[in-house]
Amino acid sequence: MTGWRRWVAYLACAWAVLFATPHLWWALGVRAGFPGGDPSYEFFFGSWWRPVFNLAVILCSALMVVIAVTLMRQRVPVRRRRVLLTLAWIGSGLLTLRGVAGGIVDGASDPVWWPAFLTGGILLGAVAWFGRAEELV
Repeated sequence: MTGWRRWVAYLACAWAVLFATPHLWWALGVRAGFPGGDPSYEFFFGSWWRPVFNLAVILCSALMVVIAVTLMRQRVPVRRRRVLLTLAWIGSGLLTLRGVAGGIVDGASDPVWWPAFLTGGILLGAVAWFGRAEELV
């Protein structure tokens, strides 16, 4: 089980870095890969909240890396583990819900983003599951 836990944590970390990357370049003004192309980019970045949103996504992705790496460790104090598990389950639920909703609404017209959200939700849920299993031992 330790091998599975480690690989799930590594995959979750890789997913978080890959998910944060476009938000970083969008925050820096690079338009590449923005859903909806240039008109959508202009619309969203014309608002004050979009850079804040991108920063929040980058910080949440960094938090996902911290959660995955910390829960992979053998000895984590119970209180800290429970806080991290709670955050992981909440994040997993939100990402999975966004992925499923995107799949229902967008379907085949969006082959990138809703599967990305769904994959992140599943990976973070697996990190929480394996982290929980460690607490029971």
